[in-house]
Amino acid sequence: MARNRQNLNIIYISDRMRETLRPIASCALTAVVAPMGYGKTTAINWFLNQRKQTENAVILRVNIYSDNRSIFWKSVQNAFAAAGLTALASCEYPEDASSAAQLMDDLCTVLAGDRPCYLFLDDFHLLKDEKAAKFLCGLANRLPENVHLIVASRNNFLPKEEILRLGHRLHRIGKEQLRLNHTELAHYAHRCGMDLTEAQVDSLLRSCEGWFSAIYLNLHSLAERGILLSEDADIYSMFAAAMLENLPPKMQEFLAMMGLADEFTVEMAQAVTEMPDAAEILRTLTEQNAFVTRLPDGKTFRFHHMLKECAERLFARLAPEKQDACRKRYGAWYEAKLQYLHALTAYEACGDYDAALQVIERDAGILLTSLGSAELLERLGDPAFLRCHNSFAVSLNHAAVFRRESFLMKDGTVVPISHGYYPAVREQFRKYHHIVL
Repeated sequence: MARNRQNLNIIYISDRMRETLRPIASCALTAVVAPMGYGKTTAINWFLNQRKQTENAVILRVNIYSDNRSIFWKSVQNAFAAAGLTALASCEYPEDASSAAQLMDDLCTVLAGDRPCYLFLDDFHLLKDEKAAKFLCGLANRLPENVHLIVASRNNFLPKEEILRLGHRLHRIGKEQLRLNHTELAHYAHRCGMDLTEAQVDSLLRSCEGWFSAIYLNLHSLAERGILLSEDADIYSMFAAAMLENLPPKMQEFLAMMGLADEFTVEMAQAVTEMPDAAEILRTLTEQNAFVTRLPDGKTFRFHHMLKECAERLFARLAPEKQDACRKRYGAWYEAKLQYLHALTAYEACGDYDAALQVIERDAGILLTSLGSAELLERLGDPAFLRCHNSFAVSLNHAAVFRRESFLMKDGTVVPISHGYYPAVREQFRKYHHIVL
């Protein structure tokens, strides 16, 4: 039966889980592989916070949000910079074996030292690059003893040959270790302020199979409605019923709009939602909802994937004009913060190509470097932009002089024109400016 007022927003790490996490400190690579909602991120972050307090360890956290390699690599660089390590600031994402080997050497040199160092890559399954897994395995075999790599993923990313090669340097944690058993479920419920009967514990264990998120949702339903959820309920229907339906309309709208963001601050939420009380809404959500998390910097927030997916469904129900206006505010925010890749994506999503072109002009070539000229031109579909070289594209609005082997841009920059591209470039330049060459 439920006691007075429950607190479900707690972190529960069982004694068994603590023992499961302990080998991380002595292994080069720890692979945490389990489906969504098993508490992978929570468990690892708890372990890292402990190491920070007891060992004064260096902690590098990299959250992966998409398969965009440029955005991923920027996240890696930012994580290193936040820890005072600037060695990766000028490094590019490795494209071949030679650059990958050089990056491994650089990482081993930078991270080596007397202090324990933990590099945590979360949601690795989103980075759909087969070379990335092989790189991490190769890195793990070369890491100094003080460095420990942790990778959390929904999918098994380790090739069998790499598992054999790593041997005792590899520690593996799966859903069997993460799921709650009968005793742990009862202890967790008690910690939340709820004393379950043996029958209720048995029912939960049978229906949820130790799946942490499903247990949480059931306890939430029991606290709010006095009943457990149906054993055959769809997980997203369960989530919506337990977490969203009872929220005030304004809070639902807040979730709908901020669900588009990977991470966000109060300031960003105020700008995107146009809600002056965004800080109060976030405070309420983080206090009452374990699926809204404040990150270690104390300023940044993140939605759990389950909440994010449900929030995206709420966003899809908004009127099209409201969706477009929201995306434009996202674009404006990212543009003001010089996060041009995110700004470009937001403007493209709402069809504001004038704003997208403005972003590219302000970016001054950085996007061309990270996306690649072919990808950028494909995304834009604008005749003012053309590819003139395997490594370059130009805006014809900013081209002052067309020459046989190069463009002279209005700012004095010289952009090469390769022989193979010359005929097509010449013709497009002529048509665009309505001149005879």
